[in-house]
Amino acid sequence: MSGLSSYLMSTLSRVGGLGGSSGIPDFPFVVGEKVATVWPWTIHAGTSTDGKHVSIFVFDKPRGTQYLGAAQNALRRMRTLRHPGVLRYMGGAETSDAIYIATERIVPLDLNDRNEELVRWGLFRIAEALRFVNEDCKLVHANVCKDAVFVTDAGEWRLGGLELMDAVGAERPVYREMGSVIPGYAGRMAPEIKVQGMQGTAALDGWGLAELISECYTTEMPLGLGALHAQLRNNNPKLRMTAPGFVEAAQRSGGVLDTAFVRACRFLESVTVKDSHERAEFFAGLGAAAAEFPRVFAQRKMLPELLTLVEFGGADNGHSAVLASVVQIARDMDETEYSTVVAPAVVRLFASTDRALRFALLEHATALLHGMHDDVVVASVYPAFATGFGDAAPAIREATVKAALSMAPRVGSKTLNSDLIKHLVRAVADAEPGIRTNSLICIGKLCAKNGPGVTDTSLRYIVCPALLHALRDVFPPVRAAALAVSGACAMRWDAVDVARRVVPAISPLLVDGERPVRVAAVKAINVMVAHIEGHAREMPETVAKKMDKVGAQAEAVADLAANGWGGWAVSSLSSTISGAISLASSVSQSGARSESAGVRSEPAGVRSEPSGIRTEPSGLSEPPQVSQRPSTTINSPTAVSTSISSNAAVSQSAGGWEFNDDWGEDAADAW
Repeated sequence: MSGLSSYLMSTLSRVGGLGGSSGIPDFPFVVGEKVATVWPWTIHAGTSTDGKHVSIFVFDKPRGTQYLGAAQNALRRMRTLRHPGVLRYMGGAETSDAIYIATERIVPLDLNDRNEELVRWGLFRIAEALRFVNEDCKLVHANVCKDAVFVTDAGEWRLGGLELMDAVGAERPVYREMGSVIPGYAGRMAPEIKVQGMQGTAALDGWGLAELISECYTTEMPLGLGALHAQLRNNNPKLRMTAPGFVEAAQRSGGVLDTAFVRACRFLESVTVKDSHERAEFFAGLGAAAAEFPRVFAQRKMLPELLTLVEFGGADNGHSAVLASVVQIARDMDETEYSTVVAPAVVRLFASTDRALRFALLEHATALLHGMHDDVVVASVYPAFATGFGDAAPAIREATVKAALSMAPRVGSKTLNSDLIKHLVRAVADAEPGIRTNSLICIGKLCAKNGPGVTDTSLRYIVCPALLHALRDVFPPVRAAALAVSGACAMRWDAVDVARRVVPAISPLLVDGERPVRVAAVKAINVMVAHIEGHAREMPETVAKKMDKVGAQAEAVADLAANGWGGWAVSSLSSTISGAISLASSVSQSGARSESAGVRSEPAGVRSEPSGIRTEPSGLSEPPQVSQRPSTTINSPTAVSTSISSNAAVSQSAGGWEFNDDWGEDAADAW
């Protein structure tokens, strides 16, 4: 029963573990599903306890007893080797039933789905790894072939298959003892392995590198590679080319590894030891060359290295060129990958205090922000971005103003109207005239009819005062820009505000001393006049309230004003008629009361004077658009009586004076 229990526990540990853990001592990885088989291992997908994806090589001891020594040798060598071209070891463990090796996530090399540039770069990486193994570690790999090469997510080749690795000159090397049991090894091993007593050297791996090249190019080899392959396959180990010799020869001018892609990859690996002139020259041409590089490799390998280079100061003053390459490489990335690889680096870069870096970021803000979530932009990027409006360097302030157009659609209407537009309005008063001009242009683009979210309230109470102030700027381009923005925003303003506030402010610029300003003023005025005319056509004929006692005469007085009468003439006419009617009414009523009571009294509102009679206006109301004169002087009571009696259109009734329909003409003649 104990044996069955041990077997079940071992099986469960290999397929995922119990309770989210592998159940393997000192092995903090979870073994997932099987993805491939490479002698003598089965390769499984896996994850570490911190969520990183890994690959896990599993050797089942009960099923491969004859290969146990090779598997144990691979585990021992993996633990001690560290090189960019060697499969990266992340953890390992050995139990009574199995051996586990966790590495970076990889897949076996598949030459059916290949890219020529990646194959050449892969051969370079494998040859470099063999140089490290042979020269620095004094070891012999002894099993270089397609099955010993693995490919990362970025498309880079890694050297694995360390089962037969042993020291140079070992008396009983592993590759000689185990070679007979390895499938297919006898057909590809170097001739000297068969000779007993001959010590292994780096020439063994030269032969293996030739075997790998033969598997990569089964039909025709690239120009220049055939001669190198022949030297690697020399049967005499003393005359055979080694892996270091292959690297040196292949990199010569016109060599098989002398391509733009390989040179770029090599430069990035050693960029920290290059001088500033070399870096500047390289980054200046990288953006255009990156378009021809393998897409997956560029996005997953080169892009992270470029971002790291910028973040930690390896780009010197070439930040703009490096970021241009970043934009070129990242433009086709999907949103998920962009948010994982690029977005975190962009957030950190915007928080930098390096002005050269900040200037480069602002130059490329549009492209760098396109793949980021709006929430991330608002919470993590915008606060650092907004500090640029108050930077001491004018170049940073101006670049921030220009980049505001890219930032505005990403921050939402609330942040745009409560913060960003206010920063731009403050920039209208900047000490630098160029910044004032650019800030006005930016405001105009944001506030245009189809602008992204600037509200009418912000336009009226924040933007309009700034524009009116800018119209008086001493720098002509600022005035011209303010006029252009005013014209662009005119249709969103209230027509009454335009007529009362904006047009009077623009009018002096029609005769400005600078021709561009005059032209802009004429254009702005034309737009605003058209807006005002459209509003005026929709207004009612009059806004005056018709009085109950006036009736039709109010319309007649309004007609007089509309027909061209001066305001003073209409006022005089209406006051004369009103005064005359009031005086006649008062005299008539007062006389009647005097005769009945036998008491003499003066008419109300009439004072006798030697020079004439002065009357006060009666209680008759007139339309508000016709101004009333305070009083009307009539030469004598007789004249008043004559004027009234001669006006046949006016009659007296029990209720007072009434006006007939044709009162206007007769009254005017009498006046």
